[in-house]
Amino acid sequence: MIIRGTTPSIVFHVNTELDLAEVAEIWITFKAKYGTEVREKTFTIEDVVIDAENSNISLFMTQEDTLGFSDNPHNIQIRLRMNDDLAYASSIIEEPIGRILKDGVI
Repeated sequence: MIIRGTTPSIVFHVNTELDLAEVAEIWITFKAKYGTEVREKTFTIEDVVIDAENSNISLFMTQEDTLGFSDNPHNIQIRLRMNDDLAYASSIIEEPIGRILKDGVI
């Protein structure tokens, strides 16, 4: 669970034969419905740390990032483009978002 207003570190283990050292671009997208509005936040290769040896992609969020999330569950998907221009996408997963009592950066 991601709690709004916090600074979570999320590690995605990529269970594949892909060589993560060959990643040219990455998108990690969080998307949720908020009433009739759809909110989306995408992190790119500049926002992550890739550990190719262990097939991990680490994302470090700020308070501002998580405060932008609604209390609704968010869908998350990773998309990769490799140096050879082949593109890949993960399955979509759903992650609950925890509420906070007082909004804002602490």
